Amino acid sequence: MLNVNSLFVSLLLFVSLASYGQQKDSDRLKKEQQDLQKKITFTQNLLETTKENKENLTENIGLIERKIEYRNDLLNNLDNQLSQLSLEIEDHKNEIEKVRQEIERQKAAYKIMLIHAYKMRNSSASLIFVLSSESFNQASKRMAYLKQLSKFRSDQIRKIELSKKKLDDELTAMERKKKDKDDLAMSQKQEQSQYMADREYQKKQIENLKGKEVQLQKELEAQKKKSKELQNALNAALNKEILDKKKKNDDKPLSDKEIKEIELSNKGFEADKGKLPWPVSKGEITKGYGKQAHPVHINVYTYNNGIDITTVKGSTVRAVYAGEVTSVILIPGAGKAVIIAHGDYRSIYSNLQESYVSKGDKVETKQNIGALLVNESGTSDVHFEICKITAEGDIVHVNPTYWIVPN
Repeated sequence: MLNVNSLFVSLLLFVSLASYGQQKDSDRLKKEQQDLQKKITFTQNLLETTKENKENLTENIGLIERKIEYRNDLLNNLDNQLSQLSLEIEDHKNEIEKVRQEIERQKAAYKIMLIHAYKMRNSSASLIFVLSSESFNQASKRMAYLKQLSKFRSDQIRKIELSKKKLDDELTAMERKKKDKDDLAMSQKQEQSQYMADREYQKKQIENLKGKEVQLQKELEAQKKKSKELQNALNAALNKEILDKKKKNDDKPLSDKEIKEIELSNKGFEADKGKLPWPVSKGEITKGYGKQAHPVHINVYTYNNGIDITTVKGSTVRAVYAGEVTSVILIPGAGKAVIIAHGDYRSIYSNLQESYVSKGDKVETKQNIGALLVNESGTSDVHFEICKITAEGDIVHVNPTYWIVPN
């Protein structure tokens, strides 16, 4: 037979865990809301910096799109919070009803007790009740009964008072949740309005660009040229590393210790996939990895071996993982680039104005390795790549977005 106390404890534990789970969800959603609001503010500040720029007409399109994405994520977050609050309010209503029923039950028990107490309303009646016993044993039981009656009366008064306090607390909590819901609904309405305004601004910006095909084409060609020069320089540096390594291995094969170190470094780097820090402390990805549709030109695509992150001007760049600097190269018109080895993997940081490290330096995770160039728009961009050099000497690029901590 199931123990009643065990059943009660299990039920209480279940209710407590459910309540704790709801609180964790609520805290997570609020934290997510705050993070999204910070990202929107940061992106807006970057847009304010670039909007007066007349040279690069398409530079802020990516920022606008990111801001709209954050607005959309925030609206979804607020929807989830409103649903969560509705559930919590419903839980409070159910609890209030249970407490009210418990108070009625306690009052009924107290009423019965009062009737018995009335019958024993004075010491004489209680004494007669005891003295009229037929035996000493019965008298003892009646005395114990009178003591229990007195104790029961005190306990019932205390229970009713506690239940009333719990009812007041539940009513207060429910009213607070209702206010939170009203405030959140107002925020959602404001965010919806801002979302529509951002969409209209994006449309307006694209419309403004449509009459400037010549300048846009000129920009596109300049971007393609810069991208090609960058990739040629990076590939040349990586290929030189591969040839130097092959020559070194031909002269003196790697020792078991060196092979083991490379394997450990590979495993460590791979184990941190999705957990690597960003190469800048904060920023927005304005050009993604792989084939990318041009934000203005129809049916025009560009290809990116990495990602481009826009940040505030002059920001410092940091290593995403511990390793050894294998190359520091100068790229005409594109500043400097630093390549860091992590076993067979390489992390690449381009568009640096200056480098704080040299070839052969050992670096730690998040160590500053250089400062970024400043764009004509007043912002800075880091071009970031991750690739792996295979045993056959091939360079395999991977999508850095999947390796860094989700933004």
